[in-house]
Amino acid sequence: MRTKFWGSQLEISWLFFTSDGKVVRNPKFGVNPVLLSKEIAENGKNVATYTLSGNKMNVRWGDGRVQNVNVEFKNGVLSAFDGGLCSKPGSFPFRYFNDRTYSGLAVVGNVTRSVTMFLGKDGRFRTDRVGAVSGTGHFTGVAAAEGSDSGTYSINGNTIVFRYANGTEWRAVAQPYDLGKEEIIVNDQLFKRN
Repeated sequence: MRTKFWGSQLEISWLFFTSDGKVVRNPKFGVNPVLLSKEIAENGKNVATYTLSGNKMNVRWGDGRVQNVNVEFKNGVLSAFDGGLCSKPGSFPFRYFNDRTYSGLAVVGNVTRSVTMFLGKDGRFRTDRVGAVSGTGHFTGVAAAEGSDSGTYSINGNTIVFRYANGTEWRAVAQPYDLGKEEIIVNDQLFKRN
């Protein structure tokens, strides 16, 4: 997991390195295991090859962009990548939560999204979302939308697979993030236990 502050906002992203010199940024299909062929096909711009020389990493992304990135290691483990702090994610030690509700809030500019997520010990989930956009100038006021979804879920290490009642599936990268508050991170959002 990589974290970086932009002003007062915390950016959360994921980097998964393979043994054959590849890195996947923000995998779309989970990480237990990393489905490299699917990532290349559907998330190719976020798959790269890399070489390491000291504290410099040369990275060639799938869209052709090349970066020379500063990296740092602590006890042989990557601790910083391109100005962001890195830590090895802890896996979930279980397949299902014990009837817990979490909430997360994301704010970017004038857009706000709030998600409340119930994760049951029977493998069922429900999410309730509210989004709002506020404006000034040509658009003054607030526009909001809300929605709910439900289905089943399962956990394997750092991957949560959500299977929605409508038949769609969403694989998310996640980890427990306990700072004494029983928090979890799902993709790029921090959720706090209610």
